[in-house]
Amino acid sequence: MASDPTPIRIILWCLPRTISTALIKCLSAIEGLEVWFEPLCYSALAASLYKIASGQDAPLVYEGNEEAIASAAEILSSVIGSKVEADRIAYATVKKELESANGKYVLVKDMAFAVRDDSTRAYIPTGFRHVFLVRHPVRAYSSYRKACLKMAKRLKAEGEVDDLSFDVEIEDIALPSKTFYEDLHSLWKYVRESGLDPEPIVLDADDLLARPSEVLSKFCRLVGLPYSDSLLQWDSSTAVADSWKAPGEAVAKDFVTMYETAMKSSCFMPLSKLATRNQLPADVARLSDASMKFYQKLLKSKL
Repeated sequence: MASDPTPIRIILWCLPRTISTALIKCLSAIEGLEVWFEPLCYSALAASLYKIASGQDAPLVYEGNEEAIASAAEILSSVIGSKVEADRIAYATVKKELESANGKYVLVKDMAFAVRDDSTRAYIPTGFRHVFLVRHPVRAYSSYRKACLKMAKRLKAEGEVDDLSFDVEIEDIALPSKTFYEDLHSLWKYVRESGLDPEPIVLDADDLLARPSEVLSKFCRLVGLPYSDSLLQWDSSTAVADSWKAPGEAVAKDFVTMYETAMKSSCFMPLSKLATRNQLPADVARLSDASMKFYQKLLKSKL
């Protein structure tokens, strides 16, 4: 009797606002696909918020540290407006669960900043094909600023947030927005040099929006996912997220400031015109300038 084929396992490493949520919503139509939604990202975000609140590092292992991790989960839940389960956000737990995932196809969407150093990179699961999703920094940071501005207005009292003076690098104290691209490039190098995946794939979100059929079909072929043009149109309902494995049952649907547009999408929208420099807020221009060299290095290896 022939043995079962080896499951296809893929980690899609991203930075915020790279069309990643729309991409996994698109791919969710593939029969047999098991989607994991940002498990390590929420581990990192919980740890960062816990550090800010308590002054202490969050434990990376759940067993024996239940109280501290429950506190981190509670803080995170209040910030994003959706319940996060404490027993799902410890790094060690995520690694164990991802390595035991046994779907025909396993796709993990996660953020590179979640594994920025040796202590967290020890929890990158083995046995996966690694893909790095990039986007032009001006587009990514412009979109990220809008989302963070909406978030700040939700969390603060009316009148405390001024659109013109808002600086995402200063206001977004929980995430390393300045180094999003540096973190992605650093992880790409680490994955190659450590042997996790000697030939990781780099996918440019701008290419995907400009030529969705061509780019998505090539991507699917390279990672071993079945492709058909029917993937390019999907249901605008958010119900698909109910099948995703996430740190909380409804984070993809509840955290509207970050995911609402993607969760209500039904296709890849045409590539927008790139804003000129004099059209950019000062923080977007500054962050884009600092990130461009890392973006360009990654582009040299794009599919």
